[in-house]
Order: sequence, then structure tokens, then C-alpha cells
Amino acid sequence: MMHTHQTRYLQMTWIVALILALLLLWMLLTGRGPNHTCCGEPETTSSGLNSIAEIPFSFVATSSQFSVEGNDKDVSWLSKTEALKAWLARGLDWQLKGDAKQVTLTGTVESEATKQAKTEELNALLGEGVAVVNALMVPSPALVMPVAPEVAKLYFDTGKSNLPEQASTTLEPTIEWLISHPESKAIISGFHDARGSQENNQKLAKARAQASMDELTAAGIEASRIEMRKPIETEGSGNEEEARRVEIAIE
Repeated sequence: MMHTHQTRYLQMTWIVALILALLLLWMLLTGRGPNHTCCGEPETTSSGLNSIAEIPFSFVATSSQFSVEGNDKDVSWLSKTEALKAWLARGLDWQLKGDAKQVTLTGTVESEATKQAKTEELNALLGEGVAVVNALMVPSPALVMPVAPEVAKLYFDTGKSNLPEQASTTLEPTIEWLISHPESKAIISGFHDARGSQENNQKLAKARAQASMDELTAAGIEASRIEMRKPIETEGSGNEEEARRVEIAIE
């Protein structure tokens, strides 16, 4: 009887030992074994490494928030956080970001003079040892489309086609426009007053228009860019002095 119990005990011992051996082998093969330390050294994990390593300081600031990352123990100007936020509130879209030694200011301002002033203000606020990169944008002024000069009018003496003395001054804006806008052309129309025969008056109106054209070509305007356009009614409007005229328009 005793021999039977001993046999069973040995069998159970071997079974338990076999199970433990198989379990240990499985843990070794699957990498699920216990972490071991040597010589009393503490176990080190990846999170532990991150907590030990020093993360560089960086920040992003606007008028409403101030976000900081990393080690800020040596950043003396952080005591001015509220003052910086108040200063940033002066701009509609200003943002400040960087690290302990250099900051970049972005956003928009109305002029280059204002941009320079903001650099000086920020330097004074942060103090020495901090480089300020001013990346504020100054919007380009709205493009103004050039406007052609008004119709130039030359007034002539009775029965004459000679250009008036002030012709050069009167035509100066028209000539400048034609020179700077080669796609434009001049339209010349001559008029006369009510005195005299219709036939002679029309010839006189044409001669006045021709004299005006000669003035433009003498100023360097190509004849191909000048059109002599007879008006539907050659008798000019207004009083007699106003009626004796030539009109030079831009198209």
C-alpha cells in the first residue's frame, strides 16, 4: 500500500515539473518572461527615458492663449505672459512662436513703419538674449486702374486753323497717355461756328483737326494711332468761341 502511494507521489511530482518546464519554455519563446534586473539596477522603461531626457522649450502665443512645451525653468521672460498676450491683442491676427532664444512674429500690419515699430516694442518686452524675427506682412496697396485724361479741347480764332498758343499745354496729358499706353489711340474731331458758308466751315473744321493731328505726330505719336473722325454735326455747340474747337479723345 505504501509503495503505491510513493509511486503516485512521484508521478504527480514529475507531471508538475513537466508542466512548469513547458510553461517556462513557452514564456521564453514568446517573450513573456519576467523582466530581470542586474546587480540591483532599477528597471528602465521608454516612458522613463522620456521623463529623464530634457525636452527643448517651445511655445505658441496669441492674444487669447499661451501654449508651452518642454523645460521652461530658464526662460525668464515667461513671467511676462499676460503682458505678451495683451500686446498681441493690438493686432487682428498676430501670433508669436519660437523657443527660449528666438521668437517669430506673424500677422499683418498697415505699413513698413508700423512693422519696424513692432520689432522694437517686442525686443523691449522680451529683453536681451532673445532674437526677434519679424514676419509681419504689409498688404500691397489696392491697385488703382489708371484713368485716361478727359477730352482735350483746342479753341481757334475766327476763320483760322492755326493752333492756339496753349495747345502744347492742353495736349500734354493726352500725349503722355498715348506714349505710356501704346494700345490706345486718339480720336480727333473738328468743329466750326455758325458764321460763313457750310462748305467753307467744314473745310476749316477739317484743317483745324489736321493741325491738331500734326501736333500729336510731332510729339512722337504714330499716325496709325490717330483717327480723324468727322462729327455728325460739324457746327459746334455753345457760343461762337466754344464752337470753333477741336476735340481729342482717347480710345
